Amino acid sequence: MNMYETVVILNPSMTDDEAKAVIDKLTEIVTTAGGEMLKVDPWGKRKLAYEMNKQKMGSYFLLIYKVPSAGIKKLEEYFKVLDLVLKFMIVKLGVKQIAALPKEISGLPVAPEEVAAPAETAEGV
Repeated sequence: MNMYETVVILNPSMTDDEAKAVIDKLTEIVTTAGGEMLKVDPWGKRKLAYEMNKQKMGSYFLLIYKVPSAGIKKLEEYFKVLDLVLKFMIVKLGVKQIAALPKEISGLPVAPEEVAAPAETAEGV
């Protein structure tokens, strides 16, 4: 199972209940696909770098989760049809990125101590 990090920018005019409903639906999509939501971090409302859909502000959320690759397609489909989503970005995390995550996130597949440094070869030295 792969680990992913997603940043979602939602419409800032929505209520807290609507934002919670969106995050709950995302968590449901991840869990029904056989994954696990590890962290949901609301970053709050921030000014956008450029205007999107006539909006100058956005509500930012960071999601860190484990899910099979089939679950990513379901998440992308949901993001594309939901009008509240201004922008989203899904990034697959590598071993080094997983090791750099905060230790308070439970369920990480790799502990920072398990990340091996790249092997140096004697050739070309």
